Amino acid sequence: MLHFRLYSFLAFLVVMSLAFTSACSTATTSSETPAVTEVPATSGTTTPVTAPVTGAPDLVITKIWLEGLMVKYSVKNIGTADSPQTYTYLYVNDLMPTMGGSGFVDVLKPGEERTLEFSNYQWPYDQGLKTPEFAAKVNPSGYIDLGLQNSKVKVCADANNEAGEAIETNNCKVTLVGILWDYDLLRVSNLATWRTNDGDIPDQGSERSTTGAHFQIPNVDMEMTPQLEIIPPQVPQSWMQGTYGYFYSDGISSSPKIAALQIPAKLHFVARVGLASNATGSDGVILKFGLKDLNDNVTWIDSKKVSTPGAFADWDINLSDYEGQKCYIILRVEAGASPVNDFAIWNQARLIQVND
Repeated sequence: MLHFRLYSFLAFLVVMSLAFTSACSTATTSSETPAVTEVPATSGTTTPVTAPVTGAPDLVITKIWLEGLMVKYSVKNIGTADSPQTYTYLYVNDLMPTMGGSGFVDVLKPGEERTLEFSNYQWPYDQGLKTPEFAAKVNPSGYIDLGLQNSKVKVCADANNEAGEAIETNNCKVTLVGILWDYDLLRVSNLATWRTNDGDIPDQGSERSTTGAHFQIPNVDMEMTPQLEIIPPQVPQSWMQGTYGYFYSDGISSSPKIAALQIPAKLHFVARVGLASNATGSDGVILKFGLKDLNDNVTWIDSKKVSTPGAFADWDINLSDYEGQKCYIILRVEAGASPVNDFAIWNQARLIQVND
């Protein structure tokens, strides 16, 4: 009897020990990956069960505008489920205002759009000061900031990532408030620095020049802005290019100078290019648009081949990826195997900020 009680007591201690060990194990791992409960296999063939797709919200900013001193915006749920209560954030020139930089957005049903404002924020900038003359101040490092004449306004929906959206990368929209930069390169082509594969070409030349030429001609579309004709040297595979920047006088010696441009937000290079109607016999040319940094490193952004006399093509290059970089602009024309009659025409060439 004594042995039986002893065995019973030992068995009781083992059971309690196992229970205590199990409880400690659960407490220790509760903050880690939860255990997976296995479902016993059933006999026969079964169809796997797929969890139903419940959908998700997707918040986007559709419009931003300034009304008086208030920054207003429209936010829309383009997803397939209700959005929870969220917050939007306001950024002005890439900085979040210390006062009124956030706004509350209530539940939005799928397809619902709502117009709101940052009620605790007032627009502090005097747009009367943001003129091209105000912007054109050359930095001692040799560049000007094109963005000084306007302000970059960004609004981001679901700023705290509370909605669990279908797409998390489409929450923000940017607009520009103020005077949009519009720089006509053709009007100042005579101030650009011109060179060929043989060296600098200061003389504008003509269609009869064998060493290359660059000169303005009347616009065939009867516009005020002249066209620019660029002709590479009469050598196979030759090229000619012009380097542009902000042209100014130092105010002391009155000598012409050139500064780099700091690429502002939403800047595009817009052009219309082709061959002159009298370029008969040309095997075509390649036109290139490039950026040169302050260390003279050149990046060719895009190129276009033209080969039909009298035909023109539109060109629109979005420079948003280069925002903030300090660059000179390069327009280049390259001849092919035959340089005969390679009369390249730039009907339009502008740097312009586009509020899309």
